[in-house]
Amino acid sequence: MNYTPQPVVNKRINSLVALSVFLGSLLVYYLTVARSLSFWDAGEYITCSSILGVPHPPGNPFYIILGRFFAALGGTIPHAFLINFVSGILSAFAVMFTYLFTVKFMTMWISEKDAFYIYLGGFIAAFYTAFSFTFWNNAIEAEVYSGLAFTLNLIVWLTMLWVEKSRNFSHQNLLLLVIYIFFLGFGIHQTSLQIAPAVLFIAVYPFISKYYRESKTNFWIKFSAYLGGLIILYLIGLVMGKAIHVPDLPKYLFGIGIISLLIYHLKEKVSHRTWYIAFFLIFIAVSTHFFLLVRSEFRPFINEGHPSTLEMFKDYILRTQYGPTSMFERRATFFYQMKDQFLTYSSWQFFHVSTIASWFKAPENIIRLLTNLFVLLLGLQGIFYQYKKNKHSFAYFFAFFFMASIAMVFIINLSDAEVRERDYFFVTAYNFWTFWLAVGSISVIIALRKIKKATIYFMIPLSLLFPALNLTSQYFIHDRSQELIALDYGQNMLNSLEENAILFTNGDNDTFPLWYAQAVFDPNAKAFTPLPDHARPKDETIYIDSISSQKIKPTDRTIKMINKAMEFKNRELFGIRKDVTIANLSLLNTPWYIKQLRDLEGIEFNRSERDIEECQTNPRSKLYPRRLDKNKIIKIKGATEKDDFTIKLKKDRVLYVKDLAVIQLIRDNYGKRPIYFAVTVSDVVGFDDHLMNEGMVDRLVATKGGMQINMERLTENINEIYSYRGVFDDKIYKDPNMLRLLNNYGAAYLRAATYYQMQNNDAGAISSLEKGVKFISKENRSVFYRQLSNLYLSSGFKLVAKDSIDAGFSQVEKAIDMNKRDRLLPSDVYKVALYSKEYERGISLLNKLNKYQDNPAIDELIGDLRLEIKLNSVEDSQ
Repeated sequence: MNYTPQPVVNKRINSLVALSVFLGSLLVYYLTVARSLSFWDAGEYITCSSILGVPHPPGNPFYIILGRFFAALGGTIPHAFLINFVSGILSAFAVMFTYLFTVKFMTMWISEKDAFYIYLGGFIAAFYTAFSFTFWNNAIEAEVYSGLAFTLNLIVWLTMLWVEKSRNFSHQNLLLLVIYIFFLGFGIHQTSLQIAPAVLFIAVYPFISKYYRESKTNFWIKFSAYLGGLIILYLIGLVMGKAIHVPDLPKYLFGIGIISLLIYHLKEKVSHRTWYIAFFLIFIAVSTHFFLLVRSEFRPFINEGHPSTLEMFKDYILRTQYGPTSMFERRATFFYQMKDQFLTYSSWQFFHVSTIASWFKAPENIIRLLTNLFVLLLGLQGIFYQYKKNKHSFAYFFAFFFMASIAMVFIINLSDAEVRERDYFFVTAYNFWTFWLAVGSISVIIALRKIKKATIYFMIPLSLLFPALNLTSQYFIHDRSQELIALDYGQNMLNSLEENAILFTNGDNDTFPLWYAQAVFDPNAKAFTPLPDHARPKDETIYIDSISSQKIKPTDRTIKMINKAMEFKNRELFGIRKDVTIANLSLLNTPWYIKQLRDLEGIEFNRSERDIEECQTNPRSKLYPRRLDKNKIIKIKGATEKDDFTIKLKKDRVLYVKDLAVIQLIRDNYGKRPIYFAVTVSDVVGFDDHLMNEGMVDRLVATKGGMQINMERLTENINEIYSYRGVFDDKIYKDPNMLRLLNNYGAAYLRAATYYQMQNNDAGAISSLEKGVKFISKENRSVFYRQLSNLYLSSGFKLVAKDSIDAGFSQVEKAIDMNKRDRLLPSDVYKVALYSKEYERGISLLNKLNKYQDNPAIDELIGDLRLEIKLNSVEDSQ
């Protein structure tokens, strides 16, 4: 049984197959890559790569530098496409190395005469990986997990190359390269170290095996002692880390303990010089993080965490703003994390169930069961076959898979209340599972060949058919080549606003698209003039919103601050609507962000430097979180006395830093700059009754009311200003997150419909509601069908009353189509037919309803209408 990979493959053939795998996957990624931004982190990563910004902690500096490098080389090619395609290139390399490491493992038990099966197995594993759900998602948008996949798969291949070449711990240069890539990958994503223990296990495996064979008792005694010591070291670090506010200290102490053991036990194999080189390479690799320290000092447009001092840099890299985390303090049960997260996400990876079910006209639950069983059983067959054929090969690969799956679930420790699906954390495990799918496929082919040789002519195409089915079933949902929904979402919000507006946003999807639209040149973006020419008097500093009558009068200080901000933005940014200031509520909990808004965005914020700097640490700070011990009245002064208003905050309300910052910001800027909240903001800090909706944004106004609507601006925005490219195109896939966000467009139309309905304008209400319902996800539309049905019915009654019989009945029929199961509809249809004396039409519509309702009253109403027909016939004959 071989301990190492064997030189049984033809290098030329192997290289050609690897190259074809790379080019084939790259071509598909090119065809499906997003041409603009996508929702979630992609918009932030594109923007930061384009302008050399500092993204959210821990910064991913090597990815940002790499993205900027490609953007600089691209000339006039839009940065969004270039940076998205970086992910495609890295993913294609990851796919190639999936092929190459699969080949390495399979050479440990397949001989040279059967080398064809090694190439085939590598190709199948790569084919499954390239077009698995999460891996493909990461390949077509600006996302760090593509780079992570590349570095980890390269490390697996290099490790097996070292195992193949090493004799008595020789070829240490390969291990040094592995160490360098590990820490270079750390600059792409910190989970790059997830498989480091597996590499360590493989490196010392021959010594462990030898020692175990010589003395099992001594082996287990020493193993238990070392493990116990490392655990004690980790627990000591846990206590110390909490005391000195370094939550990752136990991980570092654990790592130092392992390195110390390695230095001791490998002192005869590894020279001091080699260890020095290793530490030097680690330093060089992690030096990409110094980019964050340097660039942050220049205060770019996106400068999250502002890691410009050593203390802030440490907090940034350690992600302290997210709070302490420990794998021993479970955020959900391990059973939940395995079943509802890891295994649920794994069921998404291969074969898109809805697509296949539609092809074969089969129930989705049956297709889901069959495809999941196929992936599970074929993978288990691969595990069993590899273990049977070469236990050393199995031990190596299982170490990789264990660290990427079970250990990863335990260490990453996701909560049971995540704001989004986190399948990308486990993409490495799903990548590795394709190896066992390939081994399982080859084992079945070989087994059937032994029974009848001719079966290979059927089984080989079949083994390729399944990954091809996976590709074709997932192509539609991964094709982002025509999708501009995220871009439009950001620019629509920006184009809703008046000049120099301040907009409060909530999270990633109502912030990153706006930052992108402001900072990155995109040929598909379009800015609308924020104010018509007549809205601002040319010779006055006061301008008036015609609907709310709110006066805006910037002071000399405000104008000076805005001009300074625009100098900065015009120098740094290349997008649209740079006049708008985005104030993200989550980031307003931090002192660096408050100062950034004040210093670079032209925001007045009249609190002392100490109050801002100590807002999270000093109870004396005016911005320190507090619980109100009594009701509090907040006075807001406008440009004129008429625009003044107050809000009331109730006793026992907890005000966080962001809440106090919002109140202060509004106090200092209201009446000087237009202020808005995005409709996605749920907590508006007590200003609920002073918001006037204008579409995707709510404007802060002095008037008080429960549902204020600036109808002129609302209808202009939703009907003329907003762009809805791709929303109604069935050829463009919309994922659940997109559908949820598109509901906000529908809600704007529904507000317009409600307003029209209150004005007894049925035509306007129906038109708005018909448009709005199209934006609402199909599973939620039924909520609005009754309202639309009632509007059709009301319109029908009115038209019949005006002797517009045909038009009236047309509306009534639409009412039925919208709400077939409404048990009140039959009596309404009966009344319309009775009033108009169109009895036959009434009977026809009631018969239509009878198909959908088990309602005895319908037959009675039909009978009554037939009786009316007879009575009218008698009257006519007389």
